[in-house]
Amino acid sequence: MTALHDSDAWELPVSEARDKLAEVVAAAESGKVVHLTRHGHRVAAVVPQAMAETADRQVRELSRRFASDHPALLDKLAE
Repeated sequence: MTALHDSDAWELPVSEARDKLAEVVAAAESGKVVHLTRHGHRVAAVVPQAMAETADRQVRELSRRFASDHPALLDKLAE
């Protein structure tokens, strides 16, 4: 795997990740973010479970807050 500037993040092509799936998962389990690339562009990331859960929780909270603050806009979008 190729280390990025941040020692807690890694980057590698999807084709290489297929062959190193156990290594990618182990890196995420140890707290690293593994960015997967295709043709040199990031297309996905494998992240530690706690990070994914935190992101999900934050998105749900922001969605609830937006819905609460803008009910008329949501009604209009639903039409």
